[in-house]
Amino acid sequence: MSGADPRRRVLVFAPSSLGGLAEHVHYQASELARRGYDVRVLCRPDFCKPRGTGGYRQERQLTMVRGSSLAKRAARAGGAILDHYLLAWRILRLRPEFVLLEANAEYRAPAWFFPHWLLRLAGTVYVANFHDPLRGPDRGAGRWFAALNLRLAYAALSGGLLHGPPPPRAYLPGRLVLREAPFGPFTDLVGLPERFDLRARLGIARDASLVLAFGHVADRKNLDLLIAALTEEPDVHLVVAGRATSQRDRPLDFYRDAARRAGVESRVHFIDEFVAEADIPAYFRAADAVALTYAGSFVSQSGVLQIAALFDRPLLASGGDGPLRQTVERFSLGVSVAPDSAQTIAAGLRRLITEPMNAAPGFAAYRATTSWQANVDRLLEVVDAAKARKGP
Repeated sequence: MSGADPRRRVLVFAPSSLGGLAEHVHYQASELARRGYDVRVLCRPDFCKPRGTGGYRQERQLTMVRGSSLAKRAARAGGAILDHYLLAWRILRLRPEFVLLEANAEYRAPAWFFPHWLLRLAGTVYVANFHDPLRGPDRGAGRWFAALNLRLAYAALSGGLLHGPPPPRAYLPGRLVLREAPFGPFTDLVGLPERFDLRARLGIARDASLVLAFGHVADRKNLDLLIAALTEEPDVHLVVAGRATSQRDRPLDFYRDAARRAGVESRVHFIDEFVAEADIPAYFRAADAVALTYAGSFVSQSGVLQIAALFDRPLLASGGDGPLRQTVERFSLGVSVAPDSAQTIAAGLRRLITEPMNAAPGFAAYRATTSWQANVDRLLEVVDAAKARKGP
């Protein structure tokens, strides 16, 4: 980036290549670059955006290991630890004004936290996007180890951004500087043409209702309950577009089996791939509604909402008392139902079908409250407040 003041340098740690986290990194980095910062994004070779977009530099040096064998999983875990040491090395070389982590994450923290804790004590400002403020199990054998991981991982942090008020059970040390900040719109999708007819491709009739479940396949999205709800709504088709990216989540075959057991396999269509950006409009324009049926433990925001907002597609939303449900209810963006119940999901589907809604006014009002400018304003407030604090 030519003309940037080298004293205004930002290093972004972005181990996620695809999905909402990677998109969030891209838009934050682009806004920082627009303001004259020299932004370096430390990412994997398969990062979702081409080099040269957004005005920031991509350093594609993080490890990338594909495959699900035991050896591949071990290599992936080892690579994730090495990535944190690479980050520490890049901090020492670049001496950035601050370090931005794509998300708060504590996995394997005992193996990598120490150099970052020392760097924070030496004056490096670390800030994170707290996309998921509730981390680790509340009970059971893993509780104490999860708490240790959190304490060690957060030892390096100076502060961060939340999407809403901190949940009561979140572990957020009092020394952290925290601000609430909105998601901004995924504007790269604006104006993209519809490259194909999804209904024709999948054989879904024009008069059938189509619900879209988009993005990473994860246990917390309750797709099995959404599939079970179809038994009560015989005219509804479900398109599940995305793939499981975490070994901790159930694979797509689990949901295929669930559809067969429920007798709705002919109405559940699985697209087992990461949907290319150019193809996203075809999915959302074909849909009558978008399902965000999160579990009650989910108290964050969803990047898929930002896409639905560009196409005015009503939402079927569930989850804990957090930013997602609050946003849907405040702006009338669809139907909000109690989480973790196939019956409430079925009732929500029925309401969307029998009482079609025009979500456009609500989405217009919602879009007026969100921007990456506001997001980065809050981010820089965190950085300035963290710098002003004295001592570790």
